[in-house]
Amino acid sequence: PAILVGGFVRDALLGRPQRGDGDVVVEGDATRVARRLADRTGARVVTHDRFGTALVTGPDGRSFDLVSARRETYPRPGALPVVEPGTVEDDLARRDFTINAMARPLSGPRAGALLDPFDGRGDLAEGRIRVLHARSFVDDPSRLLRAVRYAARLGFSLAEDTVVPARDAAGTLTLANARVRTERHRVLQEDTAADALDRAR
Repeated sequence: PAILVGGFVRDALLGRPQRGDGDVVVEGDATRVARRLADRTGARVVTHDRFGTALVTGPDGRSFDLVSARRETYPRPGALPVVEPGTVEDDLARRDFTINAMARPLSGPRAGALLDPFDGRGDLAEGRIRVLHARSFVDDPSRLLRAVRYAARLGFSLAEDTVVPARDAAGTLTLANARVRTERHRVLQEDTAADALDRAR
């Protein structure tokens, strides 16, 4: 089954234009699916076998990430995750925020249904950014910048149970971390970059 996950679902529920920061998840080998897709459509594919992901760029220049459903564990704070195959439910549980942990299957018996195990829709309605678990920022410090980027972009606030672990983890945010540098660059590309940096302070 192919499943829309993350930003695609969030922005559709908000009635906002798609920004391309979502994934299409498959319960299986995403890189193999991507190569088959390339053979049939002429798309360009860049694979990352370690994580079971592929960036697919169609002939029209539009891109999306094709991702194998997976579970993740972090061997130490800020380290790259160790991944293993999983279900779409496992994949949603590894995501950063509740509003990005929603999915809509495109095929299979649940096609069209909204999968929302962490009440992301409720947080959308309340205008909240909320992490899925207390160690989220420790596992991946780049999520600190991602939280303020989404908050500024959407005009949301951080949930109280997210503010406390964010402050506790702030000391782990170092620019030596490649993912943090990437996320900082994404913040600076936003129209709301000044607001995001204010919120980060």
